[in-house]
Amino acid sequence: MTICWTRRARTLYTHGARLGGRSKVEPLILSISGPFGVLILWTHAMAAVTWVGGCLFYAAVLNPAMEEVGPTPDRVSLMSVAAREFREVVKLAILVFVVTGAILAVGRLSVPRVSTVYAVVLAIKIVFSLVMFWLAGRLGVRTIGGSSAASFKVRPWWLRPQFLILELGTVVYLLSEVLRMLYEQSLTVVF
Repeated sequence: MTICWTRRARTLYTHGARLGGRSKVEPLILSISGPFGVLILWTHAMAAVTWVGGCLFYAAVLNPAMEEVGPTPDRVSLMSVAAREFREVVKLAILVFVVTGAILAVGRLSVPRVSTVYAVVLAIKIVFSLVMFWLAGRLGVRTIGGSSAASFKVRPWWLRPQFLILELGTVVYLLSEVLRMLYEQSLTVVF
């Protein structure tokens, strides 16, 4: 089997066995199966667990515990260090998301029988993920739109960026499960 790039169609094709003097042409499918596929899926999932799970811990455990302690110098120092360290974890998680997500998207979209619904759900997931990345980037900024970061405290808790990230993260996880179901359905053989 040979692989070639056709300039006219701008598509990568494989040329299979000759049938009656003519080659059978099939689209090349990027396979993300086997150990490589497991590694990519696991890495993508671990980045999600790390980021969204960290946000849940931060929101449900660390923030309430620190507010109970009160505004002591030690509390302020601890929260500052925790935020700085978690920000580094989030930066790495975002990098992992982008790389593994791109590999997964190309691999899944290269399957000829993937439905339009799959592509639409994937696009929605990508948009929500980009909003999460943007919110995470804004949390690291001391001033937002010329106002202090403390202005977030006047918003209802569910509209603060750290909670929006958590909320969007759970929706993105749900969309991941929908995508997995749609992908598995596209692989079933119809007789």
